[in-house]
Amino acid sequence: MKVTGFTGILTAIKTLNRKQNILNNTVKASGQKDLFCHKYWDWAQKQGAVEKTGKEAVSLHGYLNGINHHFIHSPYPKAMDEKFFQTNMTPREMITETDFDFKELKPTVQKLNVFRCISQKPEFFSEYPLYVKRCAIKKGDIIDMKEYAYATSDINYAKGYLPDNKGIMYEIEIPEGARVSRKGILGVDDEIVFPRSSKFECIDVRKVKDADNDYIHVKLRYIVPDEPWRTMV
Repeated sequence: MKVTGFTGILTAIKTLNRKQNILNNTVKASGQKDLFCHKYWDWAQKQGAVEKTGKEAVSLHGYLNGINHHFIHSPYPKAMDEKFFQTNMTPREMITETDFDFKELKPTVQKLNVFRCISQKPEFFSEYPLYVKRCAIKKGDIIDMKEYAYATSDINYAKGYLPDNKGIMYEIEIPEGARVSRKGILGVDDEIVFPRSSKFECIDVRKVKDADNDYIHVKLRYIVPDEPWRTMV
């Protein structure tokens, strides 16, 4: 579902160069290339690259699914520096812009419960090893979703990504105060996108198997990132 318009793309491109310059200067100043390090974001905030806003969605909310394969197992790494036809930005540029956008989102003011479905993967798919690993999840495990994971409160819509009712259904609890990108009517007809490399704790696992279903139901709790550098709510 395409939920971000041309204006959003122009806004993203307009601010990208400024933030990219801050990113480059921060790396030089800190000697760190870890995008998630506290020192990096502390520096970016002090330089004005992370600002307090009332935004509830990242600028490229509706386009991130198109680059998610780069985080899982990209067969074309050179494509990271090629323009993505829907945004006229490279995946690297989209990632930089979106990482900053997530830091500026308004925190959620309510607890949310959303669903994300992953279809069963054939053995010849590049995602198969990861799929097998995910199927072996146990209560108490912490998983890291490298991609920009999409989810929704509408379980019927989510199950559209579970053909033949085979695969994995994630039911995800999002605590109040989370900075996730959201569109639509929360809790009813919404679309949620998590920051890349989000972490989740498994709080329950059960097998659903009957005449019509054969999938694993996994309950997760989103782990809100620790951000000691943040001086604004």
